Amino acid sequence: MEKELLKISEFSKLSGISRKLLIFYDNHGLLHPHATDQTNGYRYYSYRQIDTASVIVSLREAGMSLSDIKNYLSKKSPEMLISTLGKQEEMLEQQIIKLHQIQEMIQSRIQQTQKGLESGKPSIKVDDQKEENIFLGPHLPADYDLTDGWTHLPDFYAKCQAENIQLGYTVGTLVSKKNILNQRWDKPSHYYYRLSHKNYPLYHVKPAGKYVVGTIYADYGETDELYQKLLQYIEQNNLEIIGNAYEEYLIDEIAEKNSADYLLQIAIQIIN
Repeated sequence: MEKELLKISEFSKLSGISRKLLIFYDNHGLLHPHATDQTNGYRYYSYRQIDTASVIVSLREAGMSLSDIKNYLSKKSPEMLISTLGKQEEMLEQQIIKLHQIQEMIQSRIQQTQKGLESGKPSIKVDDQKEENIFLGPHLPADYDLTDGWTHLPDFYAKCQAENIQLGYTVGTLVSKKNILNQRWDKPSHYYYRLSHKNYPLYHVKPAGKYVVGTIYADYGETDELYQKLLQYIEQNNLEIIGNAYEEYLIDEIAEKNSADYLLQIAIQIIN
């Protein structure tokens, strides 16, 4: 056996590929040993095969299938390398975008839950809020009532998926100014997600400005008490409703076992 050849254990150590995986690659035609001892079956590799092993590992980590790697290695050329790696780079870019979207959703969940924990007991206050990027679902039917169940949520999720929006955010409900004034807050016009400008285009603007913001512990759909308190607060402080209401659960079933301890927040745009 040639001196420059490496035993499989030595090649495994240098390449970072386990002995078991090297045998797997050999059996599947991806990386054959440079030589095999016919008397004992020992596999031997050359130093130059380390680069090939590294490329296989990198392509696998990039998500390329074994069959595609095998096809490339059997037909490899400079042109094919550029084409193959170019396609993998495009795929990785899409994966990076997706991972950033998932990360943003996780951060949103953490921030919202922390906000719920820090808010303490239920309260009502006036708050200056920044402009936010809101993704609205399909317009809800005029006769839709939340007490009938969230039967139109599948339509909202389908629209999110059609727009490549990561699921998992807290679903908010938007109630129009008209329905607030008519005390028909049981008739929301849209479901929505709050999204950043960083990973998504601007869909719909929740305006910057002053909002009366109230929180209360309540199960899903039990918004009447908080709306009554908000309207009373608005009247007592000579405020005027100029925009929509945005309902969200800061603490919901993802974080809390007891539905009576879900924390509902409603923000209504106002002017002094």
